[in-house]
Amino acid sequence: MSLGLRDARRAERRRRRARIVTFFAILGGLVLLGAFAYESGSRLAQVETDALRRDLDQQRRTIAALQQQLGQTEALRQQAEARVREWEARYGRDVPTGTARELFLQVQERLTEGLAPDRLKLVLRNATNGTKCDATQETRRFLLATPLARTGQTSVSFAGAIVVTGEGQSARAPDGAPQAWYDPALPVTIVAIQPGGGRTETAGQLPLTFSVVRGANEHRFLVTEADLRGFVNVTAERCDYP
Repeated sequence: MSLGLRDARRAERRRRRARIVTFFAILGGLVLLGAFAYESGSRLAQVETDALRRDLDQQRRTIAALQQQLGQTEALRQQAEARVREWEARYGRDVPTGTARELFLQVQERLTEGLAPDRLKLVLRNATNGTKCDATQETRRFLLATPLARTGQTSVSFAGAIVVTGEGQSARAPDGAPQAWYDPALPVTIVAIQPGGGRTETAGQLPLTFSVVRGANEHRFLVTEADLRGFVNVTAERCDYP
């Protein structure tokens, strides 16, 4: 009996030791597995952190490059705006407007007609606000021609050379029939003819004004309705030109 009891106790002790060894073996395995998992997680986290840092550095470099490009673009924009302002100022300075444009077009027209540039320069150089004109004026009248009346005194002359003539539209009777005299309420055409065939023509409702330049003289004319039916008055004055 004693021998069997001792054997049973020894066997129980062996089983306990075996359980303890097994427990610590399992515990050690779990510790090793946890350590391995921790190490693997740390390495993976480090890899991800490094990747994020590289991405962040790349984004910072990209932002810096974009900021540099933005600065260059802003500089180009400011340069372009400065050029636009420069061209606008040059356009306003070099391209005439208003009265200056009208004068420019008239100068171009006269040059196209063959007027010598030196003559235009002389006129501009000597032009003044004051104009010296003769103290006396001449007034003459003539019968303004119409489609039904083209005979009689249908012109007058001034300065011994400038012939002034013209034509109007026939007045109408109450029944609509055309008359021999012109209708002063309708536009008329007045023509000044110079020696050599030069013509100055103006049209519109009376009164009308126009001028003819001959050499150093400017002949100014005013055409108005005369008291005598069918006639017009022409008043002329001579002024120095320019």
